[in-house]
Amino acid sequence: MRPGPETLKQLNRLRSTWEQGEHVLISGATKSGKTALARHIVQLRYDNGGSVVVFVAKPNKDETIIEDYLNNGFTRWKSFKKPNSWERRVLLWPDTSKLKTDAEKLKHQKEIFLDAFDKINDKGKWTVQIDEGLYTVSPTFLNMGDNLAMSHAVGRSNNLTMVTLTQRPSHLPLIIYGSASHAFVGRTREQSDQKRLAELGAQESSKELAALIARNGRHDFTWIPVAPDWPAETVNLAH
Repeated sequence: MRPGPETLKQLNRLRSTWEQGEHVLISGATKSGKTALARHIVQLRYDNGGSVVVFVAKPNKDETIIEDYLNNGFTRWKSFKKPNSWERRVLLWPDTSKLKTDAEKLKHQKEIFLDAFDKINDKGKWTVQIDEGLYTVSPTFLNMGDNLAMSHAVGRSNNLTMVTLTQRPSHLPLIIYGSASHAFVGRTREQSDQKRLAELGAQESSKELAALIARNGRHDFTWIPVAPDWPAETVNLAH
């Protein structure tokens, strides 16, 4: 999905205000365009000279990831390593193709991601995109909620930026909301989601935010900058 001129203009405004160390939350239903939006957002960091790593928590081949990242200049790593100077767009996608059981795949993914978190938190200055927040934090899957929360908590101090994607806001630890500087929220009518989002906007009331989000179409996101002088607005990836 290629955003149209108006959306690109909006993202350019994000480029001018989004500082390293500030976190971004993106939530929306499957096929709503979360991955496409995230790719364009992290591209802003790359264009400004930063380094980006995308944690892909998918054990099997995924055409959306291949199209949005590998076909757009990202290099796949199967484990985290010291990057060469030209490797500033990395797709961290563990290879589980030779593992037979789901338990083995989960164990391998978690080991790779924990190692990467340790190295990135120590180094700082990276922009880290979590491709699937629920899979990453759920006790049924990777059970890395504490690790994700810690990276959000210490990010500002070591210039680590987190860009976290999820299908529903209520799936994630509360600290992700408390530390977010920008949120892009797709349509949701679930009360548990709305409660999480109610305090994000600086200018809108919880009812106003809920109304904005409820009006979103399939490829709409309500952009909520957590700043006192910047109102929420709609970003439409199809235009």
